[in-house]
Amino acid sequence: MRLGIFGRGRLGSAIAAAARQAGVEVAWTLGREGAPPGPVDVAIDASVGSAVVGHLDWCAARGVDLVIGTTGFEIASLEARVARRIGVVTAPNFSLAVALATRIAGVFARFAATDPACDPWVFERHRAAKRDAPSGTARLVAETMLAALPRKTAWRLAGGEGAFAPHELSVGVVRAGHGAGELAFGLDAPDETIEVRHEARGPGAYAAGALAACRFVRGKKGVFTMDDVARTVLDPLFGAEAVR
Repeated sequence: MRLGIFGRGRLGSAIAAAARQAGVEVAWTLGREGAPPGPVDVAIDASVGSAVVGHLDWCAARGVDLVIGTTGFEIASLEARVARRIGVVTAPNFSLAVALATRIAGVFARFAATDPACDPWVFERHRAAKRDAPSGTARLVAETMLAALPRKTAWRLAGGEGAFAPHELSVGVVRAGHGAGELAFGLDAPDETIEVRHEARGPGAYAAGALAACRFVRGKKGVFTMDDVARTVLDPLFGAEAVR
């Protein structure tokens, strides 16, 4: 597999290093300069949100499968734009452990749906230099909870004026320092609380997940998520055999 990487920041550099260590050929890595020198089997976008559309169009025109690890972009209809010309994975977070945590967030929300007094929440903390707030991962967890909890129909950043409405899910965000990142979510009930917390110790887990996404999407057509990538690992954990 020949790999191309859009982005030379922390994530792009970590993916390039992990790929080379795993024996994967990295044909090019690009910052903001120019166009890629040529097609590859799979490209990874670890750049910035404003560049994603251009990178997607470049890949689609050349039949290059794409893994998007960048957040802060909006494409009205990604499926229509891809038009099954290539395979695309969208992954606000490449960590397989975060994919597991996102599934658990859905389970938490379904549990909260059984008790109106059980209140869900989401919190995330990242380094001060991170551009988007909340992160794409926190948004994904919040949307996963909303989809499973009918009485909550919107998420709202904590710290704004006014009390939270019953239909709002509280999302807390901190941007400070230089840490790799922390995600937490939980339920608060009158007599008990429960929470799940994920803390990134470095970019290595994201790099490993990115390479797994590349192997998954190569040769496929259509749009996929990190949950699709992790399905072979996670489905057995949530199947009937796993809960007996």
